[in-house]
Amino acid sequence: MHFNLHPWFVAAALLPAVAYGATTSYTCKFLVEATPKGLSKQASPFELRFVVDASTRKAYLMGNAGSSEVEVIPNTDGISFVEITASGNVMVTAVTNSGEAVHSRNGIMFKQLVPSQFYGKCTRQ
Repeated sequence: MHFNLHPWFVAAALLPAVAYGATTSYTCKFLVEATPKGLSKQASPFELRFVVDASTRKAYLMGNAGSSEVEVIPNTDGISFVEITASGNVMVTAVTNSGEAVHSRNGIMFKQLVPSQFYGKCTRQ
């Protein structure tokens, strides 16, 4: 027998601390960056904050200049957030249940790849 579960049902099952109508936030700090030139430690952390609203089934990346909606992809071992920028570049942040995180930027600018990854930790509130 095969069940086709809606992704938000799966998300609700994987995030038991989130009650219906509640919000959960993830504050992420990344100290290490990987680029085609190699690894570098950041002098100050690169920070991201995600807010998941269970009542509207939406998630947002909160920034200095406002917020943008992101896709939430639950996983048995964590959660991922996918942002598609106005220019079509794809950014993915994956967070394990223990808080380890990676933020991947997969960009193309001026016909050139602009890839980077940041490694750090996220705290769930």
